[in-house]
Amino acid sequence: MNRIQTIRSMKIHIFVFLALILVQFWLGMTINLEVALPILSYGGISALIYYATHFWPVLAHIIIAITILIISARFVLLSLRVQSGPLLVLGIIGVAAILGAIYNGVSFLLSRQFFGNSIGMAMSAVSSVVVYGLALYYIGAISTENAAPRI
Repeated sequence: MNRIQTIRSMKIHIFVFLALILVQFWLGMTINLEVALPILSYGGISALIYYATHFWPVLAHIIIAITILIISARFVLLSLRVQSGPLLVLGIIGVAAILGAIYNGVSFLLSRQFFGNSIGMAMSAVSSVVVYGLALYYIGAISTENAAPRI
């Protein structure tokens, strides 16, 4: 894949990411406000398994989170291929924001649904949207050989 194709692929990754993060945010707010999750006396993996197997919105939230993490990691790999320092930095910050959201999500379920973890999850998600928005802006601003400045 040449540089132009890689940059186009990066744009597609960003748009898919933004669509999924929107669905993820909506689903997370629905879980937080509408789904009555029981407070479990046991924690750890067994609690996560219980929530995932008894509440389909939680399972969907987990699956989308893993998909978003994979897309973010792939974006970092693509930025290495393009050899763009700013895109690499933005990609790493984006992965860190997604990992922060996942950490807060797991902590939310395991901490008897402490609202601070819910806020942390939401703020991490919003941070990742800002980071990938900046990456999209940067991709539009760079010019490549034999291509228009806006790819």
